[in-house]
Amino acid sequence: MTDIQKALSLQSQGMLDEAQKIYEDFLKKNPIQPDVSNLLGLVYLQKNDYDKACELFQTAVNGFPCAEFYQNLGLAYFKKKEYQTAMQNFSKAVEYESQNADFIRNFARMAKTTKQTDFAIDFFKKVVHLEPENEKDWNNLGLLYEEKHDFENAKDCYIKSLKIKDNYEANHNLGVLYRTLRNFDESIKCLSHALSLSPGNQETMISLGMSYLSKKDIKNGYKYYKYLNKVMQDKFKNRWDGKKHPESTLFVFYYAGYGDNIMLCRYLVFLKDCFKSVKVWLQPSVRILIEKNIKGDWIEFVDTCNTEYDYSACIMDIHYLLGMDFEHIPFSEGYLNVPKEKTEKYKKEYFKTTKRKIGIFWQGNPNVFANRSIKLKELEPVMSFSGTKLFSFEKDDKENQIKDYPEIVNLGSTFKNFEDTAAALKCLDIFITIDSAIAHLAGALGVKTFLLLPYSSEWRWFEDKKQTAWYDSIKIFKQNIPYDWSTPVREISEELKNTFGT
Repeated sequence: MTDIQKALSLQSQGMLDEAQKIYEDFLKKNPIQPDVSNLLGLVYLQKNDYDKACELFQTAVNGFPCAEFYQNLGLAYFKKKEYQTAMQNFSKAVEYESQNADFIRNFARMAKTTKQTDFAIDFFKKVVHLEPENEKDWNNLGLLYEEKHDFENAKDCYIKSLKIKDNYEANHNLGVLYRTLRNFDESIKCLSHALSLSPGNQETMISLGMSYLSKKDIKNGYKYYKYLNKVMQDKFKNRWDGKKHPESTLFVFYYAGYGDNIMLCRYLVFLKDCFKSVKVWLQPSVRILIEKNIKGDWIEFVDTCNTEYDYSACIMDIHYLLGMDFEHIPFSEGYLNVPKEKTEKYKKEYFKTTKRKIGIFWQGNPNVFANRSIKLKELEPVMSFSGTKLFSFEKDDKENQIKDYPEIVNLGSTFKNFEDTAAALKCLDIFITIDSAIAHLAGALGVKTFLLLPYSSEWRWFEDKKQTAWYDSIKIFKQNIPYDWSTPVREISEELKNTFGT
């Protein structure tokens, strides 16, 4: 048995130190041996010494460039989480195995998983060229095009997937894409069919509900959208049936974001005639404001969900259970107030100016509807009006965008709860904001608000272009091209010009 064969046997048995010594001794005597450099690189890869592995694999490809050595070099960089360099080496490997669909598909999946979208698209395009009848590859390629906001190519890929085989994934993804493109009828058609292929799929039911709700179809919408809070629904017993139970107690629990609870708390007052008592459990930061606005011996705001009750309901479902629709939304003029002393405190400490006061909010939770946020720099056209003063309501400016705008008063750190935020909002002449909880708070307070909406906005804004039935004080400025804020920002600038002059 040769030394290299012995080392290979030891390596296969997990005796890495012994194999390593043999390879290294061999390379001292025979330094230009790409195969042995590759084998030693694999030892270091197994020992999680990725830097040394990269060094040895690089030596191997320098001596003899081939698919195997480039693949191993890519894997070492992948382990180091240097994904772009990994993909560059995988691309080199593909040049030597350009007809091997399985080989390329593996890299495509790795690129997709690590958000190396351009590489993933390139790999999957090669795969579907080699094996055009694989519906899963077309579906994956469609998802990647969506990440690049290339909706036409995404749609084309999903349709090709479905032509090959009627499958759940492509129907669901196409349905979601149609909603993004505001084609709600086609969205409902695709999502309904996807649900027939995967009955009870909660992700599809929620998406289907959103598409119905976008059309203001509350009956069909809540038939499916209610599954959004299924975990909470299952947690609490005896879901309310929508009927009056004058001798019973209803427990109302929260779900989803702050904005949902602010928007829908307006319906709590209608429960007074349905139950003897109502207990409401909300997040503490929003509860402090709402409980001061909805009072009575019939309602109690509780600190815990461990309380006695007869029926339960999610706050998001109350208007549906009450049989109310979207054509007659109550209290659109505003339904929340803030203690006067709170507002006066903010006026005295932060708003001592004779200039017009404009508030701005540009960045929401990036994990929820990332398309709704805007860069502060993109709002510069609304910052140039003389006789105005800007105030930031941003609490979580992770990119520290405000550092480039010292003229803006940063109020974010002063907000401990929504009552503080509300007090500051009441000091403004105009509030400019993206779709976030603070937009609902401003509308509920009756603050004049300019709302920036993405092309594909949440269902609650329906297809409204200028006004919303939820809040009289909110005016909508909506993208007419996905991910392009230039037009709505320009329209807001023109609106301010008409209000304040140049």
